[in-house]
Amino acid sequence: MGNVTIETEIKCPKCKKMINRDRAAKNKYVCYECGYYFRVKTHNRIRMVADRKSFQPWFEEIEESNPLKYEGYEEKLSEAREKSGVKEAVTVGECEIYGEKAVIGICESKFMMGSMGHVVGEKVTRAIEKATELRLPVFLFCCSGGARMQEGIVSLMQMAKTSAAIKRHGEAGLLYATILTDPTTGGVTASFAMLGDVIMAEPGALIGFAGPRVIKQTLGQRLPDGFQTAEFLQEHGFVDGIVRRENLKKTLYFLITTHRCSEGNYADFKKNIDFHFEPTEIVKERSFLTLPRTAWEKVKTVRRVDRPAATDYIPYIFDYVVEAHGDRYYGDDKALVGAVAFLDGQPMTVLADVKGKDFAECARRNYGMPMPEGYRKALRLMKQAEKFNRPIISFVNTPGAFCGVEAEERGQGEAIARNLLEMSALKVPVLCILIGEGGSGGALATAVGNEVWMMENATYSILSPEGFASILWKDADRAREASEVMNITSEDLKRLGVIERIVPEYGGADQSTVEAIGGYLKEHIKEFLQKYTGMTGEQIAEERYERFRKY
Repeated sequence: MGNVTIETEIKCPKCKKMINRDRAAKNKYVCYECGYYFRVKTHNRIRMVADRKSFQPWFEEIEESNPLKYEGYEEKLSEAREKSGVKEAVTVGECEIYGEKAVIGICESKFMMGSMGHVVGEKVTRAIEKATELRLPVFLFCCSGGARMQEGIVSLMQMAKTSAAIKRHGEAGLLYATILTDPTTGGVTASFAMLGDVIMAEPGALIGFAGPRVIKQTLGQRLPDGFQTAEFLQEHGFVDGIVRRENLKKTLYFLITTHRCSEGNYADFKKNIDFHFEPTEIVKERSFLTLPRTAWEKVKTVRRVDRPAATDYIPYIFDYVVEAHGDRYYGDDKALVGAVAFLDGQPMTVLADVKGKDFAECARRNYGMPMPEGYRKALRLMKQAEKFNRPIISFVNTPGAFCGVEAEERGQGEAIARNLLEMSALKVPVLCILIGEGGSGGALATAVGNEVWMMENATYSILSPEGFASILWKDADRAREASEVMNITSEDLKRLGVIERIVPEYGGADQSTVEAIGGYLKEHIKEFLQKYTGMTGEQIAEERYERFRKY
């Protein structure tokens, strides 16, 4: 046999320079000239994050099949195994990270571009289920071109299957985190890649639902430079932060430790974190994850004019939405809109506070502060919903009821009180979702529900922090301080039993997360409605009465 020649130099795709292969490998497969991140093979990724010889693969015995009998698929799989050196596009198993047990999964780009077929979905699902049984954290390194075309609808079903396993893992109080590498697109992005408690990304990684080529071929649009990069997603709140490979193992250890930290193990936590992290690194490299927002930061976040409105989420939840106008007494308040819609064929009544996205719309909608006619329009539509047996979904996002002269002249207090009275006895299921600000009685006027949910960065309060500080301390400038003692965040209100569910924002509500949040709401609204199947109207109303009676 002839000698096998191994190239000692490789060309960097970014800077186009020839670089030494061994030196790049020692640099964790990062170009030492320009910082470009090469794609990493599965066994090299394991070496980067797992303690030596600690990785134990799981579920390697799962057999491939050709569910759609696609011609040539078996040959394609065989070629992929030979090319990549792995049995499938994902490898899962248990390892130790600085002595801490964890489950990891690594997607392999050299196996059919990391596409997700039924074996990938099954291995990911089984790994998460076993991690739930063993009460272990899960870290998934995502790299994929999306669903595997040769498996069609069977591949699509893996998105739901893996997501369901993640939900159960989370309900068990366990950490699930993802590291998005180049590229992460399609069905993987729209399922397990973007469902982490913490979502990280490698520098420069391409991340998106539809890749640039698909968008160009489908719509003829050419994406601007940097549009779907990890840095772009961090800027838009879609990922917690960018993690460099030299910090990767330490970052995973940090997450494992802090997500199970208690008084009993805090001393060990401090010792290990000091050993594995230089103190200056924690200060300088905060970008590898986002720390929880303070109450005041959440107040500022929900007041942003570019925060998505109910009208952004509604198209991803309902079909055939038709707006209904007017209170039949005075006018049509643009700050509080109502509509009839369908949710998978079931008629619904939808209410929503809407603030506006620019100065002109904000002025037209009175900055989301309803007038009495807004509350009366809402009540008219709710009573109509009761008559025709339509469940009600109310999206709440208002700094409060408008308090001007004209509102007082038209009976603002009576309008709010009437809503509280009538909503308490409605004989259809009512779900209220606070998606931004929930200010005082103006918010409560459309939030008397069988359940009340809050998005994770939303706020709900007796009045604004500025008003609280003015009344109690005679100093509105102490609003930041007030927000921290008012118990206004979703975590506070979940602890107090005021809300039933915290809706995830997947890194922060903006236009990049609207579809994901809308999809989450749709699925959980359907679960909410299912609970009331077979219940009488009187039983539904009694449940709501008892919910508020406990306070």
